Amino acid sequence: MNSRFTLFLSILLTLCSGLNMGQGQIGIDSLDTALRTLKDPNQKVDRILEFLENPENQYLGNAVDYANRAYVIAQQNNYAKGKIRAMIKLGNYYFRGSDYKRAMDFAQKSKEMAEDLNFDKELANSLSLIGTIYSELGDYDYSSQNFFKSLKIFEKREDKDGISHSLGDIGKVFYSQQDYKKALLYFNRSLSLADGINNLAEIKRQYNNIAVVYGDLQKYDSAIIFLRKALAISIRLGDKLGQGINIMNIGYDQMNTGNSDEALKSFNQSLDLFNGLNNRFQVAKCYINIGFCYYNDKRMQESVDYFNKALIEGQTNGYYIVIKSASKILKEIYTAEKDTLKAFRYVTLEKAADDSLFAFQKQKLISKLELQYIYEEKEFQRKLAQQSRNNVMLIIIFSLVSGLIILVLMLSRYRLKSQFILLEKEKIQSELNIKNRELTVNLLALIKKNEMLSDISNKLVQLELNAKGSETKETITKISQDLRNRTDDKMLNEFSMRFQEVHAGFYEKLLKSYPDLTQNELKLCAFLRLNMSTKDISELTGQQLASIDHARYRLRKKLNLSNSETNLVTFLSQI
Repeated sequence: MNSRFTLFLSILLTLCSGLNMGQGQIGIDSLDTALRTLKDPNQKVDRILEFLENPENQYLGNAVDYANRAYVIAQQNNYAKGKIRAMIKLGNYYFRGSDYKRAMDFAQKSKEMAEDLNFDKELANSLSLIGTIYSELGDYDYSSQNFFKSLKIFEKREDKDGISHSLGDIGKVFYSQQDYKKALLYFNRSLSLADGINNLAEIKRQYNNIAVVYGDLQKYDSAIIFLRKALAISIRLGDKLGQGINIMNIGYDQMNTGNSDEALKSFNQSLDLFNGLNNRFQVAKCYINIGFCYYNDKRMQESVDYFNKALIEGQTNGYYIVIKSASKILKEIYTAEKDTLKAFRYVTLEKAADDSLFAFQKQKLISKLELQYIYEEKEFQRKLAQQSRNNVMLIIIFSLVSGLIILVLMLSRYRLKSQFILLEKEKIQSELNIKNRELTVNLLALIKKNEMLSDISNKLVQLELNAKGSETKETITKISQDLRNRTDDKMLNEFSMRFQEVHAGFYEKLLKSYPDLTQNELKLCAFLRLNMSTKDISELTGQQLASIDHARYRLRKKLNLSNSETNLVTFLSQI
């Protein structure tokens, strides 16, 4: 008997494959009212997504329309986070509808956008969706890689809700590979974490997952315990779809323990819920399970009636797995009754449904291969683009480092040049100081020499006065005049030469600004440039102090300083 139920087990436990639902009209009306009152487009996006996150609204028939509405509003208003969240939601809906290509397209776009904008939570949710799609396609390597990446991000964020969800996702990968021990390990870790933060939706999810594992291990009593726990949460959350599925799976496990009466009650209870929701796929599943209960109790006519109800639902809505299951058991019933004609009719229906399912599985395989190719191509292009960006960054960094090195070298060269110029200036200044000292020494020597010559000249004057003959007096006078003239010329020429060496261009600058200056005035300027006193100038030139003062007065007038308080020596020192 169990072998007949095994085929339909996959249908019973596909909890996320609900199709068009009729629930939540009151909630939709309230949502539409709220959207009309909101002015901020971003708030509208958030309100729609919050509505769709509610357990009661996750499987609405028009949920994809609302998710797409949120996506369009977010895109039009450049609301990046809302756009990413809407894409993840759309990806989940297309996944449930087995449109894996569109699901992956949204998942991949949301992943890339979240990576670019550093939205960690949205990136983790995108990776989780990608992992779920690959898990459904049987590619557990890609699936687990994405789940573990998602887990790592949630752990980094210390997001316990996300960690719990990722642990559950990883557990499903191990379950798909029939590694029940590890599956239970991850489901229980997720459950423990969700229980600690009172995340009812995640607690319910793990109760269901654990029940599935125990059902596969034929530990039906344990499975029922966890399903009842999940049911209690579904009731608390007001999740009627979840209630119906939990009760139907409880009935399935009751049927497998041989308790057909309790199983029948459970199936009828879940049937009432699904009819209330107008969920025809779940209604068809209930018909089949009720049919098996009657079949097990040898109530053939009643079982045939329910199998035919399931068959009609399957044919009306295109549920090929339902058509196949119902046709198969009806074929066996009529074969046992030797009603060949009816049995053949159901063989034909089963074969047609099986062909459709085979085509679907084939298309699913093609979709998987196509999806892998597209994903790998996108990943390659993404990595290539990333490598190009990295190369550009390396070039920029290299350019910046090179520029920095060049700048440092230029600064070093400038500093060295500045130091060299400073040293040159210091050297020149030192040389000027030496020449100034030499000039000063020479001036002092000239002054002494002049004093000595003046003394000799004075003595010659005395000799002239004491001389007896006129010829002798003339000779002495001539000698005195020649000695003074030659000495003054030589002395002044030597002074001029030395001064020009130390203060090159001084005379030229003066004459350029004051072209009326005489040679004697230029020499006086030179004496004053050397900060010589009137007394020093008198001793050097042999002029009277009064004459020098008068010459200084005339010089101030020619230099336009007569009405100024500017010091003559200071003025000349700046030329």
